[in-house]
Amino acid sequence: MYKVLIVDDEHFIRERLVTIIPWEEYDLVVASVAEDGESALEQIRAVSPDIVITDIRMPDMTGLEMIARAEAYRPNTQFIILSAYSEFDYAHRALQLGVTDYLLKPTKPEELLQVLLKQVDRLEQLKVLRKRDRRNRYYEESIRSQYIQELILGDQPGYEWKEECVQVGLKWLLDGELRLHLITLDGADQHGHMESAKIDQFAVQNVMFELIAEYEAICPIRLSFGKWLLVTGGMNSQEELLVFAQRLYDYIDRFTKKKVHIMISESGQSPLQLSRLFWETEKMMEYMGANPEDPVRFLLPSRDEMAYVQWTKPMAELIGWMLQGDTDRVIEWLNQLAPAFVEWELNAAQRWCFEWLSTIREHAGAQGEGLLPNTDDLRMRISGHAKIKELLYFFTHEIHHLLRQRHGKGIHRLIRLALERIGREYEQDLQLTTIAEDLGLSPVYLSELFKQQTGVTFRVHLLRARMGAAIRLLKDPTLKVYEVSYKVGYNKVEHFVKLFKREYGMTPSEYRGALV
Repeated sequence: MYKVLIVDDEHFIRERLVTIIPWEEYDLVVASVAEDGESALEQIRAVSPDIVITDIRMPDMTGLEMIARAEAYRPNTQFIILSAYSEFDYAHRALQLGVTDYLLKPTKPEELLQVLLKQVDRLEQLKVLRKRDRRNRYYEESIRSQYIQELILGDQPGYEWKEECVQVGLKWLLDGELRLHLITLDGADQHGHMESAKIDQFAVQNVMFELIAEYEAICPIRLSFGKWLLVTGGMNSQEELLVFAQRLYDYIDRFTKKKVHIMISESGQSPLQLSRLFWETEKMMEYMGANPEDPVRFLLPSRDEMAYVQWTKPMAELIGWMLQGDTDRVIEWLNQLAPAFVEWELNAAQRWCFEWLSTIREHAGAQGEGLLPNTDDLRMRISGHAKIKELLYFFTHEIHHLLRQRHGKGIHRLIRLALERIGREYEQDLQLTTIAEDLGLSPVYLSELFKQQTGVTFRVHLLRARMGAAIRLLKDPTLKVYEVSYKVGYNKVEHFVKLFKREYGMTPSEYRGALV
């Protein structure tokens, strides 16, 4: 049903217009009336009418002035002028404003109805056109989004990829500096209230897309639940980037009451660099975590951090060697890395280790084993190494550990069963002797075989499994520390706290406090 606003400074005319037309029979409704131009503008903002019937001469402003001002924020509203004045200047100005229907008072009901029905037909046509435009725009945006996603995933474009960029409307990718804005919705990974979370995500996405529609050189990509990526061009200075990101943050906050975190990547000069930029930005967001005090951040490496840039280039090669089980090439690469690594600044090296180990686990991990820690556990372990040589040893050990698990001589079937059992039953009172008995082995033999196959003892592996689970559980504010302790297999809370602090350098309560 289309909404109508009636504007006239004479009360009896407003009342007559309300009653002379059987509005509902023609899918129309009088949503409001106004006695002058100023109140008409307020009603246009309040009720968003589809059709406005207005007089010309009114006390504070003319109907034509009101139409001109309303066009600025309600461009699709249709206007009908109903006036006692037929001067050419009025009619000419009305035509300039796009008004096609100009009736003289007094008008007959059938004349007004005929004009209204013509306006309804026009509105129906506009609705069809807008729907078609939205569909075409969505289709075009999907093509652009898919094209950029392939670049981000590292897929090499074809021979004529520059021509393809232009054809799909991404010429701006070729025209200069590119940046990524990685946007995450605060609390999007929390479980429970899934329907509410979906509504929040939908609201944030709509508001975000509405704002970026003002910009030509931006392509949005939805990565996962509560996570988006904006590829932007044309913003060359840090000030421009910060103003845009802050505006986006404020816009989302104001209209959805939701908080997001925005990480702005380093600059890239070519679409072929998007994969590296995305990898670095995503890993840095994971490593740094959310910071409510600083929701918009730049990924700007220091001079010391730039020392490891050359070591980001062979990532794909190293993963390939690990997938192939080419141990000699991996060891050779680690030997080349060591002298440079010990010269790096510690914070830069910690960031680099996190990026590499988390990515290698994703791409070259042994399937189904969970052999490297989850990202939270990994971050904690890395930050616990305060000396650069200790960190190098940790990194090297994890690479060798993963190689043994994936290729070795083929992990022993019985050790695989033991690992699977630890993964399922870590919260129980698991003992090496019990598992050995169930597997038909002697405890001594199982202990030696376990360390040979995994690189760590049974006790250390069980401890890591429990601590990794504790890290996940501590994110739930409804669980007390003693409840987490019980859930990961420690009946004595003080023992759990002691082990946790020894493993991560802080107590469970301190870790939880750091999350807030």
